[in-house]
Amino acid sequence: MGRPFVRPLLVWIFGALMLALAVCLCFLLAPFLGGPRAFWIVAPWYIRGTAEAFGIRRELEGWEALPEDLRTGRRPAVFIGNHTSLFDPPLVISTLPCHPVFVAKRELAGIPFLGWVIWLADFIFIDRRDRAAAMASLAEAAARIRAGQAIVAFPEGTRSRDGNLLPFKKGAFALAFEAGVPVVPFAIHGGPEILPKGAWRVKGGSYRITVGVPLESSAYADPDRLREAAESAVRGLLGKTENL
Repeated sequence: MGRPFVRPLLVWIFGALMLALAVCLCFLLAPFLGGPRAFWIVAPWYIRGTAEAFGIRRELEGWEALPEDLRTGRRPAVFIGNHTSLFDPPLVISTLPCHPVFVAKRELAGIPFLGWVIWLADFIFIDRRDRAAAMASLAEAAARIRAGQAIVAFPEGTRSRDGNLLPFKKGAFALAFEAGVPVVPFAIHGGPEILPKGAWRVKGGSYRITVGVPLESSAYADPDRLREAAESAVRGLLGKTENL
């Protein structure tokens, strides 16, 4: 058994053990700090350590160009970008400084450790099999955004196998339009090279998030126009990163 097989396997085992430890620590701290605060103290530490063990170098570009109220979290937004890797959710929420949460599928809540901790962190779950429940969850998400919670979404709906951008679905833009908040596009560069869809061996390398110009939802006639503008913006950011 060669080293190219052994090392990633050992890192996966290390990551799984550390995830269990991090989740237990979150639950121990939650009664004193509250679930979300405990999560944001422990999770970035865990994610950074695991990324370093895999040889992943996280980079963030364009953040300082955002308006100060978006950077500091005083004004909420819906951050949307391309979905390239299984690692995208933890790497994105730990790299963006505004502590965004995901709107997650209800089934994820049942996954041991992972589901438990994102439930503790107060992520928003949607039951896609029940339309009425899904609509109620989206209404809750809009209320949470208006109250100040930043959201991250991957509007492609699934991970791209070859890194090419898939057509955007409407949900995240209807949410931003309903909440009356801006959409902030971003592009992930390096995800498919680090962990391609369907693969398990992590190659490490640069994982770069490039943030674009915010799109004010009030400037668009409806969510579809906002979606089209956002998809064009992400495509432009992907082209920019390719040329760096």
